[in-house]
Amino acid sequence: MSFDDMQDLVNDFIVESEELIEKLDQDLVELEHRKNDLELLNGIFRCAHTIKGSSSFLGFDKMSTVTHHAEEILNKLRKGEMVVTREIMDILLEFVDVVKQLMEDIKNGTDNVAIDETVKKLKLANEGKLVTASQPKSEPVSKKTTDKNKPSQIKKVTKAIEQTIRVDVSRLDSLMNLVGELVLSRNRITQLAVELEKKFEGEFLTEQLSETTSQIGLITTELQLAVMKTRMVPIGKVFNKFPRMVRDLCRDLNKEIDLIISGEDTELDKSVVEEIGDPLIHMIRNAVDHGVESPEERVKKGKPKKGTVWLNAYHEGNHIVIEIKDDGKGIDPEKIKKKALEKEIITPDEAKNLNKEEVLGLIFRPGFSTAEKVTGVSGRGVGMDVVKTNIEKLNGIITIESEINQGSTFKLKLPLTLAIIQALLVEVSGEVFAIPLVSVIETVKINEDEIHNFEGREVLKLRDSVLSLIRLDEVFQLEGSFSQDMYVVVVALAEKRIGLIVDRLVGQEEIVIKSLGEYLGGNVGIAGATIMGDGKVRLIVDVSGIMEIATKMPRRTKKKKIKNIATKNSNNVKALIVDDSATDRKIMKRLLSSTGWIETIEVSNPNDAIHAATKVDLDLIITDIVMPEMDGFEFAKIIREKGFEKPIIAVSSRGETSNIQKAKISGIDAFLTKPINLDEMVAKINSLVQKANA
Repeated sequence: MSFDDMQDLVNDFIVESEELIEKLDQDLVELEHRKNDLELLNGIFRCAHTIKGSSSFLGFDKMSTVTHHAEEILNKLRKGEMVVTREIMDILLEFVDVVKQLMEDIKNGTDNVAIDETVKKLKLANEGKLVTASQPKSEPVSKKTTDKNKPSQIKKVTKAIEQTIRVDVSRLDSLMNLVGELVLSRNRITQLAVELEKKFEGEFLTEQLSETTSQIGLITTELQLAVMKTRMVPIGKVFNKFPRMVRDLCRDLNKEIDLIISGEDTELDKSVVEEIGDPLIHMIRNAVDHGVESPEERVKKGKPKKGTVWLNAYHEGNHIVIEIKDDGKGIDPEKIKKKALEKEIITPDEAKNLNKEEVLGLIFRPGFSTAEKVTGVSGRGVGMDVVKTNIEKLNGIITIESEINQGSTFKLKLPLTLAIIQALLVEVSGEVFAIPLVSVIETVKINEDEIHNFEGREVLKLRDSVLSLIRLDEVFQLEGSFSQDMYVVVVALAEKRIGLIVDRLVGQEEIVIKSLGEYLGGNVGIAGATIMGDGKVRLIVDVSGIMEIATKMPRRTKKKKIKNIATKNSNNVKALIVDDSATDRKIMKRLLSSTGWIETIEVSNPNDAIHAATKVDLDLIITDIVMPEMDGFEFAKIIREKGFEKPIIAVSSRGETSNIQKAKISGIDAFLTKPINLDEMVAKINSLVQKANA
């Protein structure tokens, strides 16, 4: 047999054995509750027997030896020659732990694990010498028991042959990338089809293109889902580790707790599964250690002696929700607040303004702990910090509900996949950004006057809570908006919430996340980029980075109503460009900025222009004529009535005589037609500004 053939066999052995070991761990814990379940015992025996046979064939002697002795015990248990005791279960679970360590040795090509002590205990257990004096010795097997276990009496379990093929994860990643490119192309074709349909409405070829585009869209969506499913694994692969963990913790803490698992068949992306293991371990350990009381304490409170921890997973739209719930003592907000003040995590003023949800969120702060003493289980204040970090990596959200003496519920909301996501598109100072929808709680339309200042920070009173705000134009150093009306996108990451101020909501769209690469990567607040249906590249907001920036933003000495442009140089001319087309605004800005002495401010509609004119010292206004809410003529008339005396230049692709006459009546000083001649425009600006200054 060649080396490659042997290596393939070893790889297959590792994959198969890891699945069997995981099943062994889970089934042995279950056996403690179902000691007489013959079918369960037979299944456990078969797992051990398979591992022994495969390891022996491949020459993994240590694994073969330790599994052989465990198999002897399991064989006696299933034949009724030995009974399940606490000591027997302890040594069998120790055997599983040793096998896990041996598997790591095999994968790493090392030989670090000693098995002598475990083999010694297994031999003693097999000889019946681990049975304590307080426990009855095993009775001889009666004719009734023997009959019961005859092969003809044993229920046979048939197992369907699995039609599977193992594929390297890197190949699935490559396939996912190709599907991502296909999604981008689909979006582009859809956009073009819509534009053509508007232009050539009713034509046969346009209708055919529209139908074909719809079909391509459906097929692409189906293909995308199919490829995503190949990367999906049941969350049970993570959940199945916890019964054993809870069982061991209960023994260490002298507690009695049932772990009830549901939704273990819920599937999500492999990359997400790999990240949630650690957070769940810490949360369940906390539920067992801090959440559920001791049996004595529970009895005093009139509760059942045995506590319960529930672990549940289910789908909710394009997300997965994982709930960890217990019927323990709950979390006391006052105790949390007191501890946070002692550790100087919050100030007394901050403590007064925190609502219950925000107080509970303090448990995620680094180093925070309410444990009376440090134990081997918890109490160092590092667990929940790990939870927060891992959930932030996934753009997930954590919420906490807790009632004193009734219990606590931790709810994790995570994206199903990290490659193709739903995003909310927003406009900020003429630029469009994508915010991952999994982080968005709600959107609110507000007026500038609703924003308040608290300790140098802008805040919004939203129902019964105070929400911290941050302006995205300031974060990304864009020109400020002059709109009175704006939108707040309430986003959450782990336990934190913040409101992002944006100019406009563009819509919701499925996007493909693309890395910015080494040269552009690493910009705080930007998670990557995506290509939209119109072919434009849009940046994806990194909510975690934005929250980090928010904590470092300088505090305001007073409420800032408008972000003003820097004070005008005496030799410069400041022009306000009013145009609903972002492209036309950029062209005009580029033309005028090339002079070196004309500064520009851009707004997308006349209402914002009227507001800007009252806040900024302008030398002139350049306005488009055809705009959706109000045309240039009406805008000029209104702003003249409000007392604006500086020059107004109208720019339009339609230079009819009637328009030029209408412009004069409206108070417009000059009317230029597109395409713009820079020399002509500069001369006109110079002439009008000099005349106005004179």
